[in-house]
Amino acid sequence: MKNVNFPLGGLQDIDVLNNPLQNMVESSGNFVNYLMKFHDDKKLMPDFNEMTPDAYGCERFFVDFFINDEMREDFPLIARDFYTHEFANIPEHQDVEYFDIQSGEDWPELVFNRFTLGLMMNAVNSGSEYTKALFLYLHKTYYKKEYRIIKRFSTMSLSELLALAKPEGRRCPYYANLSRILFIASLYGIKIDVECNVVYRILDEFSNQFGFSGGFSFDEAAGDSYKECRKEIDEHFNQKKLYSLDAKMSKFLGNVFQWLGYSPEYADWCDENDRGLEDRLAIALSILKKTFPKSNREYSAEELTLYGTILHCASAMTCNSSWLAETLKTLAYGESGTFYYDEFPPMFHPEDVQVKAGRLGNVKEERQVKEYAESAGTNGCRHEDSVLYAEVDKLRRKIHKLESDNSSLRASLAEKRRIEEDSKDIRKLLEASNHELAVLRNYVYSLTESDSPITDKTIESMKETIANYRIVIVGGHSNWLSKMKKEFPDWIFVNPKASGSTDVSIVDKADYVYFFTDTISHSKYYQFMNVIRERKINFGYIHGVNIEKNIRDIYVDFEED
Repeated sequence: MKNVNFPLGGLQDIDVLNNPLQNMVESSGNFVNYLMKFHDDKKLMPDFNEMTPDAYGCERFFVDFFINDEMREDFPLIARDFYTHEFANIPEHQDVEYFDIQSGEDWPELVFNRFTLGLMMNAVNSGSEYTKALFLYLHKTYYKKEYRIIKRFSTMSLSELLALAKPEGRRCPYYANLSRILFIASLYGIKIDVECNVVYRILDEFSNQFGFSGGFSFDEAAGDSYKECRKEIDEHFNQKKLYSLDAKMSKFLGNVFQWLGYSPEYADWCDENDRGLEDRLAIALSILKKTFPKSNREYSAEELTLYGTILHCASAMTCNSSWLAETLKTLAYGESGTFYYDEFPPMFHPEDVQVKAGRLGNVKEERQVKEYAESAGTNGCRHEDSVLYAEVDKLRRKIHKLESDNSSLRASLAEKRRIEEDSKDIRKLLEASNHELAVLRNYVYSLTESDSPITDKTIESMKETIANYRIVIVGGHSNWLSKMKKEFPDWIFVNPKASGSTDVSIVDKADYVYFFTDTISHSKYYQFMNVIRERKINFGYIHGVNIEKNIRDIYVDFEED
């Protein structure tokens, strides 16, 4: 799943935002003006003799936008209920191609959702009372506010339709609301005024301009340089090195899939487009040249292998989506749902499946009873024995099921442990951040306080106390550093101008680390702070070049401890 900015189960608005027709119908005012313009131009005047307008555009947008966020979470259950009731009747419904699904347009979840809703639409149009009742129930459940308003209508005029469909925001476009209300209102038996026919026609026109690509092509992505690239792969690259690099990539990719809970060979299984390493690299190179035509650069074997692995993974992912679309069509419509069987006729013929008439019984149970009777030298077996055999068989199946479940649970447990470890790391980071924030707050507070003495002890007494601690000072002006070193020769001082390779392990055994805030770089601060967080070392902040004040500030930390 994922967070997106357009309705799940619907068409993306990304490619059509510049569509003039979309811009005209997006807001209520513009839509009314659009209607009036077509009335004035007599381009889409409603035909008052046409009582049944073409609802294709309306139904298409309904299919694309009906599933909202709440319904999306429940849709697998909704689909299951529909298929349970209507699967046997699907071949009798309208053609699946009425709302075709393009796997290249959508991700697998959306392919499944649109396909199922398309079948549901076909079922309603074919007279399915169950599917009609299902749609009404879904509207009542997932569009409660709209349902409470619509149920009061017996007829609906154009002005009422426009008012009901007025968007409350950009979350659901105007045309989506219009299509949903028109379709649902007809199912409720609400009479739609004939003047609304113009809306059906606009939706129909809009659906034709909505921006479906009609498919994509290799030539568009890679250009016509594939043959040249294949020749370049064969002639200019060391084949042994390419295969060695690919083996390393494959090993890493396999571990990635294992981390995700899949087989290491998952990409190889799914990528039906892959025709070997050289072909994969040639395609990757041709796409690179098409993508960056002005670079005129030569790609190394390492780069090509990496791009080839990306191509391999992307191809595996898209093959999965294409397989889903093809399988959905075949499941619903049999041979007519795919072109595959035109070229490769199936050996399976369901009409040849012959079921013999006879008494019902458990064949496996009868065979086991007979074998037991023969081995016991008897002509029969008591009823209790047959029941016992049946129970033993059920228990065996349960054992195998439990073993399978146990394997799945072990994998789930491993994933849970990984998540728990990640959570522990996050909690540790949060605790460290909270501690750092508290120290910063105390430091900022101290900046606002007066410099009056906070204790009656003398500076010499404070010096004697803190000199016995292992303290690291990070940062500070040169003159200040020289003075502090004379006062505390056993302390460790890190010059802010020291190279980035400073050994941060010097803080490992420190009782306290202080950052001199007046002179320290961000990189130096984070270099040490990362170690401090990880090893939970006490730290604080000092500023200013007044040595006595610095001593008092440091002494306070140890006095409080």
